[in-house]
Amino acid sequence: MNIKNNKYLPFLIITILSLIWGSTWVAIKIGLEDLPPFLSAGWRFLLASIILFAYGIKAKLPFPKDLRSHLFLLTFSAINFTVSYALVYWGEQYINSGLTSVLFSVMPFYTALISMKVLPSEQITLKKMSGITVGFLGVVIIFSDQLYFTHPLSIYGMIAVLVSPAFSAWGTLLGKKARTSYHSITLNTLPIFYTGLSFMIIHLIFEQGVNFQYTWSGVLSMAYLGILGTAFAFALYFWLLKSVSAVMMSLITYITPPLALLWGWIIFDEAISLKLIIGMLVIFSGIAIVRRWK
Repeated sequence: MNIKNNKYLPFLIITILSLIWGSTWVAIKIGLEDLPPFLSAGWRFLLASIILFAYGIKAKLPFPKDLRSHLFLLTFSAINFTVSYALVYWGEQYINSGLTSVLFSVMPFYTALISMKVLPSEQITLKKMSGITVGFLGVVIIFSDQLYFTHPLSIYGMIAVLVSPAFSAWGTLLGKKARTSYHSITLNTLPIFYTGLSFMIIHLIFEQGVNFQYTWSGVLSMAYLGILGTAFAFALYFWLLKSVSAVMMSLITYITPPLALLWGWIIFDEAISLKLIIGMLVIFSGIAIVRRWK
């Protein structure tokens, strides 16, 4: 399918990704109620890799066999998935999901800065940075009453979540460059598998002696995160990334936090505040600025 021939397709895909990733913050939090973070993340990524492997084999996609490709995919997995998600899963134990959303929303800033080195072709203009700043302001408006913490380790959780999107941004830019050589499924399958193994090893090292139990809510959380939040979403994300600006794609991190609140309204009948409406208008204004001067 040629994206350039359908100007509405990128917006449709970004909407789908935003809806999925807008719900993953809640799903992660549910999973962390019963399972330690690294074990939960390990099962999430292993399940996703099984789904992707099955699809790749059925579609007869070529999986790389040379050492150089595997070393790149291993590095890509460490940067884009393992380190980034380890920081988020660990950090969200100690801070609320609203604060997590705001801190992770600095990703477009990281993407813009790193792209100047990794992808010089993606020019970062003053107007584009203005759009990124406006969008971030919208996220802050929405979650202004949730920017607090009470746990003794909250400050470390904040630092972890704040550092996490730097690796996601770096991984996004590496993935955009790699899309010229790899199919989106191939680009994700092995790195996600490597990430799952990495988290299981980290679990065995750091979570020994931690009491946990497999509950229905925990298992369903891992299944949802693995199938939709990882396998489907990342394959779609890197497929679209080949034709869309990395900065534009990173702005999904602005849309997912307010959508998480909308999921709360749909599922739990939580109230929609005026701040949410104002914040979303500000976010979309920022995205429009970036889109206008992409």
